[in-house]
Amino acid sequence: MNSMAPLARDRSAATSGVVSRLSGLVRPDRIMTDPLYTYAYSGDASSYRLIPAVVVIVNTEAEVKAVIEAARAEGLPVTFRAAGTSLSGQAVTDGVLAVLGDGWRKLVIHEGADQITLGPAIIVANANKALKPFNRKIGPDPASQATCKIGGVVANNSSGMCCGVAQNTYHTMARIRCMLSDGTVLDSGDPASREAFAQKRGDVLDALHALHHEVMADAELVALIRRKYRIKNTVGYSLNALVDFHDPFDILTHLLVGSEGTLAFTSEVTYNTVPEHPFKSTALVPFPDPQSAGRAIIKMANGGVQLTTGVNAAEYIERRALATVEHLPPMQPLLPYLTDTSPAVLIDVTAPDPETLDIEVEKARAILASEGAVHIDFSTDEERSHALWDIRKGFFASAGAMRPKGTAMLTEDVAAPIDRLADFVIDLRQLLDDHGYEDAVIFGHALAGNLHFQMGDDFSKPGQDEKFDQFSRDLSDLVSVRYGGSLKAEHGTGRAIAPFVEAEWGAKAYAVMHRIKQIFDPEGLLNPGVLLNADDRIHVKNLKLMPLADPVVDLCIECGFCEPACPSAQMTLTPRQRIAVTRERARLRRTGEDPERLKALDDGFQHAGLDTCAACNLCSLRCPVGIETGTMIIGERGRRRGDAGHRIASLAAGNTGLVEAGMKLGVGTQALARRVVGDGLVDSVADGMRRASGRRIPRVSRALRPGPGAPSRTHALADAPRGEVVYFPSCATRMFGAPERIELADGRVLKLLPTPEAMLKLLERAGFAPIMPAHVDGACCGQPFTSKGFPEEAARVGGRLEAELATASRGGAVPVLTDASTCAKHLREHHKAVPVADSAEFLVSEILPYITVTTPVPVVAVHHNCSAQRLKEQPSTEAVAAACAERVAVLTSITCCGYAGDKGLFVPELNAHATRFAKNDVPEDCRIGVSTVSTCASGLSEHAGVPFVSLASLLEAVSRPV
Repeated sequence: MNSMAPLARDRSAATSGVVSRLSGLVRPDRIMTDPLYTYAYSGDASSYRLIPAVVVIVNTEAEVKAVIEAARAEGLPVTFRAAGTSLSGQAVTDGVLAVLGDGWRKLVIHEGADQITLGPAIIVANANKALKPFNRKIGPDPASQATCKIGGVVANNSSGMCCGVAQNTYHTMARIRCMLSDGTVLDSGDPASREAFAQKRGDVLDALHALHHEVMADAELVALIRRKYRIKNTVGYSLNALVDFHDPFDILTHLLVGSEGTLAFTSEVTYNTVPEHPFKSTALVPFPDPQSAGRAIIKMANGGVQLTTGVNAAEYIERRALATVEHLPPMQPLLPYLTDTSPAVLIDVTAPDPETLDIEVEKARAILASEGAVHIDFSTDEERSHALWDIRKGFFASAGAMRPKGTAMLTEDVAAPIDRLADFVIDLRQLLDDHGYEDAVIFGHALAGNLHFQMGDDFSKPGQDEKFDQFSRDLSDLVSVRYGGSLKAEHGTGRAIAPFVEAEWGAKAYAVMHRIKQIFDPEGLLNPGVLLNADDRIHVKNLKLMPLADPVVDLCIECGFCEPACPSAQMTLTPRQRIAVTRERARLRRTGEDPERLKALDDGFQHAGLDTCAACNLCSLRCPVGIETGTMIIGERGRRRGDAGHRIASLAAGNTGLVEAGMKLGVGTQALARRVVGDGLVDSVADGMRRASGRRIPRVSRALRPGPGAPSRTHALADAPRGEVVYFPSCATRMFGAPERIELADGRVLKLLPTPEAMLKLLERAGFAPIMPAHVDGACCGQPFTSKGFPEEAARVGGRLEAELATASRGGAVPVLTDASTCAKHLREHHKAVPVADSAEFLVSEILPYITVTTPVPVVAVHHNCSAQRLKEQPSTEAVAAACAERVAVLTSITCCGYAGDKGLFVPELNAHATRFAKNDVPEDCRIGVSTVSTCASGLSEHAGVPFVSLASLLEAVSRPV
């Protein structure tokens, strides 16, 4: 059976034993057993929650082997986790959870881009981004591809919207590197490795060879296996490996695909890439009823054979699902054509050239019209296509957010033979309604007969688990028996479908699956309870409770889409984990149970949840429903501030000029000390003082320079052809400076002005008469107070600046410009009386067309800070950078840099963690970078290996008359 024997001793002792055995083998900060972190990793994107005994972040095969050996010795099972976007409970455990860390980020494109080798921690979208210049991609394309990682894609044989059956991992994998539970490693592409494996584990190869011949001798079983894999199917093990291949090595490697971490650990995979045709036309086509939509899809499906030219995606979206997104702008043109029962089909037609695309679009149009499509509007507009597909990819979260607050989100994905799709849609809808899930929505990859549905349920209420149990059993009968389909088309079996595997496959095939598990993992050490399980009620055990905790985040379904944007991910907590822990704390407070555990969660949350959250809210850009976890954190910071904290904030808000002067003095003093006694002594003394103060004294890095203050110009110097502009240099720009000289790779020395002086020069050079507010020293938009949880003080400080800008701009009659994206964003959101432009957008539209770049630099690195991203200024920033340099290198490994105002001073490890891969993004001949916030520039200068300056400073230098 796929379950371990009962523990020989108690769980606490086993946990301590694992930690002890890993001592010296895995860094201590990557081994977690405390209540906060184990709960943070207790959920994946499914409706299940299990609290692990130990969480270990692993980075090497040696560490994986050590974890397996330690777990075996202490009687704990091991589960591997990549991104945790699993939807069937595959990535949760009450044993040892081995989480992929930074060590698995290998990405190598082979010559000609026909193949790509990937580590299991590579995000699918990043692999495809690397392949895009070659018009290639990997086959699997799950909707979660901006978050999910290769390790999970292989483990679940994930597919997606265009993948169909032919382009999943099973069919496009060229090579795999794996480790069995005894530590034996196999690299299927290395003859020496194969030979060594045959010598050491010939028993595995012999057993697979024998099982292959046994299956092939059973014609009825072979026929069943071939039929089951004509449609998408991830129920149970990949039995097709036993009939598709004869070589035991091929059988072994293909059995690993879709095995959900129950057979081995995958450390590397090489894919055969597939064409990504550059020409595409997209349409969202409404139909009068589900039957007509189903018939049209059947006609376009090419008998279930996946095509790369022509219709390669057709997503069925029922009317109730459309209702959850009809408020979004891309949906507006469709609304006049929708009735109460109208589904729609999102279609992509692709081709290698425009002429072929036109032909294929007309073919699709004819099919759609023949089945009564209400409105057919194909478009090659890339922006519109992305917007429509973003809606579809976000259905999992956006539809989930429509459920009643406090309920868990349930999802399943099923498949039926494509020629029965029209009837299948109707029967599935009826089943959901009959069981009281009228709020459920249906959508999915209908071109492959694959439908998804999701609904909400509150498992804290008596009887709800029984309701879900009965629904699951009736669903099994509908899909597996009546339609001969797949209960899991692409999400993997997990715990959700484990009790129904035998019902779908029959006793004979089910017995073969148990034989497979026994061959690979006779101890049941790897991910027990997943895929095969003797407990026929495992699917209704360990279900998530989703208690109300904070209105800002109550709609979260814990999908994890936010996590790649978070600078503190795998340092402390991610947005999903902050929400999950906040919910558990709220539940414990409400019930009064386990006050000791509640205290541990509350205490631990101070550093992991509050202090190390950048509160940048980039997570909201990844969240399909825009949940701002940072806003929740800011709210809790405010609630945790005591009277003393509010008094200090009030004092600072009333004396911002003194605060600014003190900061400039402190930064200037350390800079002078570095010049006099050297960096080493200053760092040593400063670090000692910081430790002695309990981290209350800020860390001042070598890259932090004293700022220039504010130029004393309150009135325009003279008339100018383009009129006046009010320029407000932000407090960060005034307090923190940048290098004045940079030696470029071509030997030139670039002399740079401080940002305020450079901005004034540029304005005059472009024909403006710049003026500044009368009282700049101490002026602040209030954003620093907001981020620390002092909204009243933020309003007071920001209000003073708003009045100052109103006076200087004559009530908004004169344009107002600032030089920090954070400042511009805050003023726009909280002080709207005077419109304020940010530097990037103003420079690209109002300065660049009126000046001449005379001495561009060879290459410039570009960082898009959080506020710039939220203001959608990336194109403007890159346009200015492109005007300044022959090449632009965008820092793709960084989302938020983690400097977060003053966190680079007080929590410098956040900045270091967030920028740990920045040097990989900087070309060898690059000597300068740009950012639109001076504090971000300081942190990047320290960790990216080149100095970062403002856009204005660089543009002024390269456009200086020669």
